[in-house]
Amino acid sequence: MESQKPKIALYKKRSFGDKLNASFDFIKENWKIILKFTTYLLLPLSLIQALSLNGLMGGAFSLMQQAEGGNATVPAIGIAFFINYGVYILLTMIGTMLLSSLLYGLIHTYNEREERLQGVTLGMLKPLLFRNLKKMLIIFLMGFALGILIVLVLVILIMLTPFTLIFTIPAAIAVMLPFALWTPIYLLEEITVIGALKKAFRLGFATWGGIFLMALVMGLVANILQGVTMMPWYIATLVKYFFAMSDAGSGATVSVGYSFFLYILGIIQTFGVYLAMIFSVVGLVYQYGHASEVVDSVTVEDDIDKFNELYEFLK
Repeated sequence: MESQKPKIALYKKRSFGDKLNASFDFIKENWKIILKFTTYLLLPLSLIQALSLNGLMGGAFSLMQQAEGGNATVPAIGIAFFINYGVYILLTMIGTMLLSSLLYGLIHTYNEREERLQGVTLGMLKPLLFRNLKKMLIIFLMGFALGILIVLVLVILIMLTPFTLIFTIPAAIAVMLPFALWTPIYLLEEITVIGALKKAFRLGFATWGGIFLMALVMGLVANILQGVTMMPWYIATLVKYFFAMSDAGSGATVSVGYSFFLYILGIIQTFGVYLAMIFSVVGLVYQYGHASEVVDSVTVEDDIDKFNELYEFLK
């Protein structure tokens, strides 16, 4: 049984292959509880998000259709399009923060308990979940502000001379990768958000290649899974609007039943995106654990602290 296997250590120096194995092993060992809690938290959100997704696509196709016909209702359709777009983006951010807070809470609990995640309930995770959500919101707001600042700097440099792109784009990519460790450091350690950001750059630049490879491989896995859940909805959407914009627009593809079918596919597509994100989040967590051990030798320091505590107790 999975519970009889050795516990998957977070802070451990690993090769790239071992980091991938640790990530997949954690998901494999705990997939039932991950799926159950993800469904509880994110399926209700997906029900609403699918409405905005289909509304977004419907607005986009209607806008194209009306624009081609020169209809005066284009501005109204455009407003509806941007409302759906804004709602979809907002719900995606909420869903991402919920999923990340849940996964970091599960990983933290897994590492702290001898029983791992056996017997863990959502009620037991609630304090940690709210704590993580608060931290995720702080990171989002600070990340948004930093993003605006970086864009302003890039715009200023481009205005001075476009040749700066030769240097600024590679530099921006190099700087952005260490940001990936900001969230796991802030959520898994007792540290300030600024301290976590500084530490992310310290660990990130020391293990830049590992972050890049982990993000690349787990991103590919996530994209494949997203493609599997998205393809039925995407094809059904194209079929609907192909017939809607043709002479056969009054056929079955524009019926209430087909719209409901499209809504169900939209739920599957949206929920599938969140399930696919799990691989990227877990992969970066074990990349963080590797980086912490490589740079700071966390387990060695913990052993020294425990020895000192034992020594003080025996004195």
